[in-house]
Amino acid sequence: MSNFPVIDTDGHVLERQSDIRKYLEEPWVKRSTGLWPGDQPWDNDMMDGFEMARTWKGLSAAQQVDNWHKIMDEYGIEKAVCFPTGSGNIAKNQEVPYQIAVTRAANTQFAKEYNAHSDRLFCVGCLPMRSPKAAAEELRRAVTELGLKGFEILPTGLPVALGDPYYDPIYEEAEKLNVVLGIHGTRNTSRELGTSGLSTFSEVHSYAFPVGIMLQFTSIVCQGLPVRFPKLKLAFLEIGATWLPYYLDRLDEHWEKRGEIEMPLLKKKPSEMVRESKLFFSVEPGESQLTHTVDYVGAEHFLYASDIPHWDNEFPHNLRDLQNHKQLSNETKEKILYKNAKELFSL
Repeated sequence: MSNFPVIDTDGHVLERQSDIRKYLEEPWVKRSTGLWPGDQPWDNDMMDGFEMARTWKGLSAAQQVDNWHKIMDEYGIEKAVCFPTGSGNIAKNQEVPYQIAVTRAANTQFAKEYNAHSDRLFCVGCLPMRSPKAAAEELRRAVTELGLKGFEILPTGLPVALGDPYYDPIYEEAEKLNVVLGIHGTRNTSRELGTSGLSTFSEVHSYAFPVGIMLQFTSIVCQGLPVRFPKLKLAFLEIGATWLPYYLDRLDEHWEKRGEIEMPLLKKKPSEMVRESKLFFSVEPGESQLTHTVDYVGAEHFLYASDIPHWDNEFPHNLRDLQNHKQLSNETKEKILYKNAKELFSL
């Protein structure tokens, strides 16, 4: 087993709306409606059948930080980047002033109740994506005043796809401040991405997580976002990585036949652009084609992610499986487990 230090790039906190409400400003603090929309009829926790997901429910921020420290100490995790569980959905609020106010409150809560109590745990924030100007301003505040190192963007509920210049104020500020935008898979509502025709949570979860990410990846690549902002750091999280060879081959084919007209910013094949970009992808150690994918794209693009404490996390087995992976070199494992994350999040 390799003994490299470990950085977890996609753990989670289970933030409580009641805690975020404490940081709402006037006049929004008087409002009693939910902080973000929700339409999720499926039982994703299997009636509380998953122990970690069940035992973490309702814990305060301080209790969650304590749980994280115990896990990190036991398994040799040096640092962990944690994404929100529900707050990414704030961007789906159609009332833009409310969306901005709730985002500010959430980011302040993450900084004061999670990050301020640990020098090893880094909770990322969220952004009001329906107002790129306000999102850029909040990104700047959250980085310069609160010390956040990254932001979660969910792939659904957006006005336009993420490659569109509509979001350029956000990208310009993120690139300038050298922070990460993490595009994170989501369980979606009953009406997004065509999931209304599916019957069970397993169907929705299996289908919607990768499709949402791949939709945004398509826009980001074909619209040349890495060309427009070459230093912008983007991470694609929680769907694994072995879809990349298939999908990049497909994008390459379209570039060869239609790229001059429909992808004018791309002077190279999409696969070549991705290899030269600052795009990162979390891996699942059990993926059957992981070795091929790492060789195809390059080891410097991949990250370890635990998904603690969500119901479908496979920790600690996913960590041990990656540390013991027989087809990956020690140099590659060190990049995935530690070096890439250290550079990406400036840790």
